[in-house]
Amino acid sequence: MNRISVHAPSSGRTAYSVVPDPDDPVILQLDGALVRVLEISAAGFSASKDAAKPGRRYPFSVDLPTYRRPISGYVDVLPDTRNDELTCRFVDLTDDQTDALHQYVLARQKEAIRAIRSSGSVLASV
Repeated sequence: MNRISVHAPSSGRTAYSVVPDPDDPVILQLDGALVRVLEISAAGFSASKDAAKPGRRYPFSVDLPTYRRPISGYVDVLPDTRNDELTCRFVDLTDDQTDALHQYVLARQKEAIRAIRSSGSVLASV
C-alpha cells in the first residue's frame, strides 16, 4: 500500500480565510458599531485592533454579497492578536449561516483564481 503524507505549518486557523473584495467590502455590525472585515472564513474573521476588546463576546450582524439575508449571532474576540488585528470566532452559527460563509469564501477563491489566470501569473508551488 502506498502512503501519502501531507504536512502544513500550523497557523491556529480552523478554516480557510479570504480577503474581501476591496470594491465590495464586507462591513459588519459588531456590538452596534460598523467594522470593516480584513479577512473572513466560515469560522470567524479578523478586524482592526480598535474594533473591540479581546476576551469578550459581542453580538454581530453581517450582509454577505452572496447571501440573501443578514447573518447574525455572536462572536468571541480571541485574546491573541496578530499585528494590529483582532481575531474573532463565530459562536453557534446555524448550518445555513455556516454554508453561506463557505459559499462566500469559495466565491472569493474563484475570483482570485480568475484574476491570476487573466493576468498570466503562475502560481508557485510551495
